[in-house]
Amino acid sequence: MKITIASLFAVMLFTTSSVFAQQDTSFLIKTLNSYKKTADAAPVEKVYLHLDKPNYLPGDTLWFKAYVVAGKTNQLSDISGVLYTELINASDSVISRVVSEINSGITWGDLTLSSNLKRGSYHIRAYTNWMRNAGADFFYDQPLSIGGNLFDESSAKTTELTPDVQFMPEGGDLVNGLRAKVAFKVVNQKGLSENVTGSIVDNNNNTVAEFTTLHAGMGIFALLPESGKTYTANIKLSTGRIVSVALPKAKETGYSLQINNSHNDSLGIKISANNQLFKAKQNSAFYLIAQNGGEVYYATAGKLVGAVFTASVKKSRFPSGIMAFTLFDDTGQPVNERIAFIANDDTLKIAADTIVKTTAPRDKIKLNLTVKNEDGERVAGSFSVAVINQSRVGVDEDAEGSIFSHLLLKSDLKGYIEKQNYYFNRQTPAKRAELDVLMLTQGYRKFQWQQTLGNSAAKPVYTADQYLSLEGVVKTLSGDAVPNGKVTLSSTKENFVKDTVTNITGNFRFDKLSLTDTAKIALQARKEKGGKNVAIFVKQPSYPTVLKSTGAATAVSLNSNSLFNTDEYKEKLKADSLKYHATLQQVTITAKKLAKPDVFNLHGVLPERIVDVTRIRGQNSLQDAARWAIPGVFSVSGRLLYENLPLAVSVNGLRMDVTDLAAYDPQEVENIRLISGSNATAPLLLFITKRYAGTDTTVLKEVTVKSSRSKVPQVTRSSNLHGAGNADQVLMGDKLVGCVNIADCLRGKLFGITFKPDGTPVNTSRGINRDMVIIVDGIQLPGSELNNVVADNVLSIETLITGGARSIYGSNIGGGALIITNKIGSEAKFVTSDVAKGIIAYPFKGYHVARTYYAPKYTAGQSAGAPDLRSGIYWKPDVLSDSNGAFSIDYFNGDTKGTYRIVVEGIDGNGQIGRQTYYYTVK
Repeated sequence: MKITIASLFAVMLFTTSSVFAQQDTSFLIKTLNSYKKTADAAPVEKVYLHLDKPNYLPGDTLWFKAYVVAGKTNQLSDISGVLYTELINASDSVISRVVSEINSGITWGDLTLSSNLKRGSYHIRAYTNWMRNAGADFFYDQPLSIGGNLFDESSAKTTELTPDVQFMPEGGDLVNGLRAKVAFKVVNQKGLSENVTGSIVDNNNNTVAEFTTLHAGMGIFALLPESGKTYTANIKLSTGRIVSVALPKAKETGYSLQINNSHNDSLGIKISANNQLFKAKQNSAFYLIAQNGGEVYYATAGKLVGAVFTASVKKSRFPSGIMAFTLFDDTGQPVNERIAFIANDDTLKIAADTIVKTTAPRDKIKLNLTVKNEDGERVAGSFSVAVINQSRVGVDEDAEGSIFSHLLLKSDLKGYIEKQNYYFNRQTPAKRAELDVLMLTQGYRKFQWQQTLGNSAAKPVYTADQYLSLEGVVKTLSGDAVPNGKVTLSSTKENFVKDTVTNITGNFRFDKLSLTDTAKIALQARKEKGGKNVAIFVKQPSYPTVLKSTGAATAVSLNSNSLFNTDEYKEKLKADSLKYHATLQQVTITAKKLAKPDVFNLHGVLPERIVDVTRIRGQNSLQDAARWAIPGVFSVSGRLLYENLPLAVSVNGLRMDVTDLAAYDPQEVENIRLISGSNATAPLLLFITKRYAGTDTTVLKEVTVKSSRSKVPQVTRSSNLHGAGNADQVLMGDKLVGCVNIADCLRGKLFGITFKPDGTPVNTSRGINRDMVIIVDGIQLPGSELNNVVADNVLSIETLITGGARSIYGSNIGGGALIITNKIGSEAKFVTSDVAKGIIAYPFKGYHVARTYYAPKYTAGQSAGAPDLRSGIYWKPDVLSDSNGAFSIDYFNGDTKGTYRIVVEGIDGNGQIGRQTYYYTVK
């Protein structure tokens, strides 16, 4: 329910006379109008991405559907027409970006994850240019794992450093004489929560309160501050160490604003003034306004005839999501603010007619679904459907995002929320109470009303992109502007030509460009009278910087129990060695290859065995293999034991339950490692699949090129870490003639290198057969980006394919690298050529062309052909329910067994959102 000026009187609770009511109404109407003006000038836009899977492997494709909403009711947005989606690594560098065209608030696409991508933690970010006005804190930003959640010692428990502890009184401040709820949050040096207990003591060392964390390092306690006293928290950390932190100093005079959100149907509001304030301002006015998303939903005025006022407000007047309550004093100044999460039953209800609980591999699955709104009416809407074998993916539903957790929670709060979907996944009264504590801690924020009340709303810095554009400037050789010059943009591939004219300063701009991301464009400029001796400078796109991640922002926790606690183990090992002078028993390993030190064996500290893979080949699944075929491993009551200790199980670095192993065929396994445990760590059974190891890819045949070695061309500058020209081979740019795609020109010219159809270079020397990367002017990119390099701009290409040439770069360049150096001719944020001929080729970043998701179809009883080992089973982003709220989907199971999960998400025309999850078993 939204509030209008006409209905303002209906929500005023405390009025004592017509004069007072008129005065109160004047302030509220003025505030409401100012707020509406500010909100209308800068409506809030949000983005949510539904991903096909929560975790990926290098070489996968990440599929997404974007829901772009705006304004008061989260309706599909018509503000922006362009969406930017980026994959960002743990070093906060954008390694991939796609630009998508938004139609009526909807778009979808995909990101190809290079097979050379370093395994670890990443995050995916999405935003519109308009959203940059609110700041990068409010972009869509979701952590994800690529290549398994490899345990990293940097994420191990911090035992020596003091965590960050913050205390946040409800409403903003402690006030002497007023009992208050005080929330607290404890975060360790890695940005992750830490559970603690503790007590509050006054300056006389009297204990006045005790506390313990409830969830994710957060908790709450009550405190009645007294004048002349200070308070300190004595906190007992998980290590047993005690630290002391001073609480915020209480104010001598002031209000308190408290909200009781524990009732299902109503909010309890309590406004209190301490004695000093009540004596000074008795009978003065105060005001309370509740708002969010550019809309005021509640407003009331009161008179300070008593020290305490209470009210009950129906939750049904608010939409689901975060609501901010602000208390104003008689001068119209904001003095307290409290945010509360409203959880109404106003989401879409998505229901399937029948879900078969048990099916077989390659069975056809057909679902008929209906969608109803909160009133039980069938509605049309836009939806997306993802089906995965979650036994192979590694799913933590609390950690992955959802349309609920993002649009209703995360998009309105700054900072990292640990396991944001925890508060929406299988809700309980306890979780709702923990969510209210989150509102007091993560949601804690200072007032932002000054600009609104002063009618001085800042003009947005960034415009809303409705379409793609390209701009630049034309200059003479001496650097003077070329006014009234004719500029022509053409793309032969897309049969597109467009003209424009420069202004008096030589600037030009092309709007409403509908080119794809594979488009290569040419820009030609002429002076007003036809002269072509000019230079064209193209302005480079401006992208927002990536916020520096904390450890929490990039850590992807797939299981609350880490495989190893490195710090604890090392301390225990040190203590044992000093006390007992113990040495590790010698272990004789019979294997073709010894295990290398890594994070799994604590860099060689833990002894391990490499199990002969042939032992498991006759088993039906890895579950059977783990139970019966690995020497030294015993199955007891469904649990695995090794060295009389519970055995942890991992596939490709993902923590798994023993039952999840049924989803893997023994033929998929490349190697098996059995790592011993200790008093501080559990033993680990680690399976590495061929897909993960990269041994199941098609091996390209090496092409042997016989040629006499020519003199190495002279390269005077490049980003080559060995020094310019110190490479296995150097090819100068003048050899690249008549290229449509640069890879076409390079075939046969670079020794020991072949090229995939998409242009990715492959190092085939000495049987390596691995994808290479490209390094363009010092920037490392996936090899699949090679064909986006404009051949005419290339000065030189250096190849690094041998072990010596690759060594300085370590494992970061996979099978090697092409060092590409472009010709000089760029100025600041502009790109041009090194010779002014009135023409330039430019790799325009156009709209991404979404590919089609591969979904095989099988006939009844079909079992021949290559095994279908996909973890992602089905993805459909373009699902529409009809006017009767109905839609259907059908697909085929893969060959893998396990628990399959169906996730349906979407939105209707009124901004109501929905999510439904189903599970079934394939065996």
